[in-house]
Amino acid sequence: MTLHGALTIILNIKPGMKPQLAGKLQAIDNDVNNNSVIPFSKIGSIHFARFVLCDGDPTVPGPPILDRLVFTTNYDLPLDSHINDLLQNAGRGLWDIFSMCDDFISGTYDADKLAAFLRANDNKPATFYVGVGNRSVSLIRQENLLRNEVETYLDANRNSLANKSATDIRAAIVDHVFSQPGFEWTKTPEPGATANWELSRDLKLAGIILLLLLFSPIVIPFVIIWWLMMWCIEMSEKDVHCPLDYDHIRPLIERETAIVQTQFSAVGVVKPGWVRYQTMMFLLRMTDFLAPYLFTKGRLSGIPTVHFARWLIVSEGRQMIFLSNFDGNSEGYLRDFINIAAKQLTLMFTHTVGYPKTRLMLLGGAKDAKGFMEWARAKQVITNVWYSANPGVSVKNIFNNANIRNGLYGNMSENEARKWLKLL
Repeated sequence: MTLHGALTIILNIKPGMKPQLAGKLQAIDNDVNNNSVIPFSKIGSIHFARFVLCDGDPTVPGPPILDRLVFTTNYDLPLDSHINDLLQNAGRGLWDIFSMCDDFISGTYDADKLAAFLRANDNKPATFYVGVGNRSVSLIRQENLLRNEVETYLDANRNSLANKSATDIRAAIVDHVFSQPGFEWTKTPEPGATANWELSRDLKLAGIILLLLLFSPIVIPFVIIWWLMMWCIEMSEKDVHCPLDYDHIRPLIERETAIVQTQFSAVGVVKPGWVRYQTMMFLLRMTDFLAPYLFTKGRLSGIPTVHFARWLIVSEGRQMIFLSNFDGNSEGYLRDFINIAAKQLTLMFTHTVGYPKTRLMLLGGAKDAKGFMEWARAKQVITNVWYSANPGVSVKNIFNNANIRNGLYGNMSENEARKWLKLL
């Protein structure tokens, strides 16, 4: 079983260095897999990675928010192995890129110093969602190759298999797969979670539920009062609109050239106020805790296409960064927000300036489809570099491929074998 992490490095760009940095990132993006700076395809622990140049925002109250570089990876744990993977394959490239930013290490390349820098400057997300849990980069790739191999075998032997029973066809598939060079790994089932890990996971949830029940006489009145406070705050806030700017939207959509997967990067300003901030952080942290229990197999609040997503609160709590990797295109993705997960995601995003007006943080919001789409597009920013290790595999494919692999083991009835064959 493989668990996942979210590495996030956010650095202010040195004055005057933004054009040079943008050029460097463009060179990477021109050949994201095999460029000489960050050859992502050689970094075997990465599911997704991105570089984003975020413009400074002089309108945000407080200390100046300068132009920044955001570098993120969704990776297979442990972190130390991932950092070693980065250093071995892209250490000097990362050093050159980060050298264009403030607060980076001076001098010539030093792998140990870069490793320490990455650990020290990793920004923990307030919420990190994993839609393809327990599956490593290599396992996703292997199981996709397995499906392709089985489908190729069936196509080549269609006539000889046509009149056989489902169990006989399955037996022929199993024999073929197990005999193929490069598929020796299929002879052993993928180990699942250990009993101790499952127990620990369940005990955490049970502990939270028990505490809520024990303290419910205090918690319930507190929640009601807090909710009423938020309602009063909502009533007093002005409704800020985000008019559509097609010159802003056009380059965002033009970059969506992938067939199966795409990405979404957005930066929003957090509404001011201590109560608003504490409410936002509580909801984000609760989502981070509950997501592995409630939103499984790529279904983030019911949206069935999400590989990974994260919410980051930065700039001393004044900005929210949202990053997502998903199947399809951004138009369909945002429509899913409206049609499937309006209330759940309104709880998360209502704390940013320009989000459609809400009542009690649940009503309104994304149900205002026009206002939501305008807000989402206004806050979306260009992802300068985006890498996917398995770009042709959707969330649905990943779990379907896993079920195909699991069907190679044990005995099946005729009906079970027929259902398994329908996966192909």
